[in-house]
Amino acid sequence: MRHFACFLLGLASFLIASSAQAVVPAIPVSIGTHTDWSFARQGGSTRYRAGPVEIVMEGMRDARSPDLVQPRLTVEYPGYPPVTLIGADTSPSQQHRFAVGRWDATRMFVLFQSYSGGAHCCTQVQLVLPDKDLLQVIDFGEWDGDYSDRMPSDLDGDGMIDFVFYDNAFLYAFASYAESGAPPLVMNVVDGDVVDVSDRPGFRYLFEDALREHRQYCLRPRDMSPNGACAAYVAAAARVGRFDQAWGEMLRAYDRRSSWDLPTDCAAALVNQACPEKSVQRFRDYPDALRHFLAAQGYISR
Repeated sequence: MRHFACFLLGLASFLIASSAQAVVPAIPVSIGTHTDWSFARQGGSTRYRAGPVEIVMEGMRDARSPDLVQPRLTVEYPGYPPVTLIGADTSPSQQHRFAVGRWDATRMFVLFQSYSGGAHCCTQVQLVLPDKDLLQVIDFGEWDGDYSDRMPSDLDGDGMIDFVFYDNAFLYAFASYAESGAPPLVMNVVDGDVVDVSDRPGFRYLFEDALREHRQYCLRPRDMSPNGACAAYVAAAARVGRFDQAWGEMLRAYDRRSSWDLPTDCAAALVNQACPEKSVQRFRDYPDALRHFLAAQGYISR
C-alpha cells in the first residue's frame, strides 16, 4: 500500500511539473528587432514569440567536443510544419542572433545569424520564409565578420526585401585583411534563389557612400598599402558610372612595391576545385590583375 501511495505521489508530481512546463509562456520579442541568445546565458532551450511566429532556441553539446555547443533554431508558424536550422558549433558563451520581420502584407520571415567566432570569420546567414505549404529555408552562406545590426528591408521601393552584405571576394585579394576594402553587395530572394541585384539604380546611394569611404584610403592610405582600398574604390565607382575617373586616380595612387600575391585566373575547368598549373593565368601588375578581377566579379565588362 505504501509503495502504491508513493507511486501516486510521484505520478502526481510528474503531471504537475509537466503541466507547469507546458504552460510556461513564450518570451515576447518585437517584430523587426534582433534578439541574441547563448547557451550559457539562456540555458538549454528558450521559447520566443513575435506576432504569430514562435521561435525555439536550444543548444546541443557536441559529443566529440563537449566544450562546443551547436545552436538550433526551430520556427513554428501557424499552418506550416515547423523547420529547424542548425548554426555554427561554438563555445557556450557565444551569442547567436535571430529576428522576425514582415516579408509582405501577409507573410513573416525569420532571419538567423550564427557566428562561428574567431578574428574575422564567419557568420552563417539563413532565412525562413513561408512559401505555398512549406516553410522554405534559404541559405545565404557564410560572411566575414560579426552580425549585421541592419534589419533587411525594401531599400529601393520595388516591393522586395533587400539583404545588404559586403563583397567578401575583395578580402585578401590585393592586400591583408586590415588593408582590404569591400564594396556593398545587395541580394534579393527570387523564387527561392538568392540573386545579386547590386547593379540596380535604386542602390546607387550605397555605392556612392562606399566610393567616398574607400577613395580616401586609396588616395591617402595612412601608413598602409592603398591597393586593397583602391580595388574597392574602383569597384564602387563602376557601379555609379565613374569607373574611368576612379581608374585614373588608382593608376596614380597604387603601391607598385607591394609584394602581395595578386589574384590569378584559370583558362581551363577546375579539377577538384583547383586550377591545373598549366592553365593558371597570372597578370603582369596590379592594374592588369584588378581589371580582370573586376570583370570576373561582374563590376565591368572585359
